[in-house]
Amino acid sequence: MSNKDLDRKRAEFAFECVKKFVKKNEEETNKKYRSYIRSLPSMILNHGLGSTFAFMFSKRFKNDGEVYNIIAEHIYDWIIKDENRYLLELDIKEKAEDKLEELMNKVIILSSSEYRMITNEILALFAWLKRFVEGLVEGEDNDS
Repeated sequence: MSNKDLDRKRAEFAFECVKKFVKKNEEETNKKYRSYIRSLPSMILNHGLGSTFAFMFSKRFKNDGEVYNIIAEHIYDWIIKDENRYLLELDIKEKAEDKLEELMNKVIILSSSEYRMITNEILALFAWLKRFVEGLVEGEDNDS
């Protein structure tokens, strides 16, 4: 599959994830979702994918944990697709919080090259998630 085709599929997937989340949730939850989608790529770049998943994992049963669980579910559901199966071998999980735990457990044992590959793919997914969440969820005028 060409990079252009993969990027198109990534865009379609991201749009469906964001659209489904926004339609299902209230404005306040959508604003949190927007904020988290926008901040997680920086967290990944600054602290690493494993640390970011550990942070999300620590929040999973707290007040806003469900939003983090859903974002992890987006990542898991993208990685488990056929075109991405080579990146990370994941066990099939049903619940969002179990998907987050599965991601975290698998990522912390990867080799350096595998870790970089999965990080790059997740950042590429977040680029699309961020574009769509900014288009579908109203934010403050001063955030860019």
